[in-house]
Amino acid sequence: MNINKIGLDIDGVIANFQLAWHQLYPEIPAEPESYDSDKNYKRRFDEMRKAGTLNDFYLGIKPLLKPEELLFEPRCYVTARPVPTEITEQWLDICGFPMKKVITVPTDTSKVDAMKEGGVEIFIDDYYKNFIELNNAGIFTYLYTASWNKKYNVGHMRINGFNELPIPHLNE
Repeated sequence: MNINKIGLDIDGVIANFQLAWHQLYPEIPAEPESYDSDKNYKRRFDEMRKAGTLNDFYLGIKPLLKPEELLFEPRCYVTARPVPTEITEQWLDICGFPMKKVITVPTDTSKVDAMKEGGVEIFIDDYYKNFIELNNAGIFTYLYTASWNKKYNVGHMRINGFNELPIPHLNE
């Protein structure tokens, strides 16, 4: 496995978006059973954008892990956050994650071309739809366990933490 070519999603993999969203909208579960647990998220993003609070919301999201638990430096990050790439870069810096290229794709857009642009051979994502699409496009993708994807049996292609990646020097 070439660890120099691993790409990462951000929200749901290294950032605890769902908890931050729940804190803002308590009626949305912190650990939903469905990826699209909030049918109003686009409208809410628009309202936050108009109110000037969207960037601050994303800057305030807590990480799911400490940067040292990452165990490798990713090739790049690919995300569908509805904020400028600079906000995501600032979040990575604030949280202490490796500063690598951030590729932002529009919401509800395929990440396949972004993977090719980023030189990614292996990707880690929490969204089952992305997992299927990327694997079908020849980009080996692990499904990072989250409450909304536990129902899918993906066998050895699921990881619960970065220490489960089959990289010999990481597991010694």
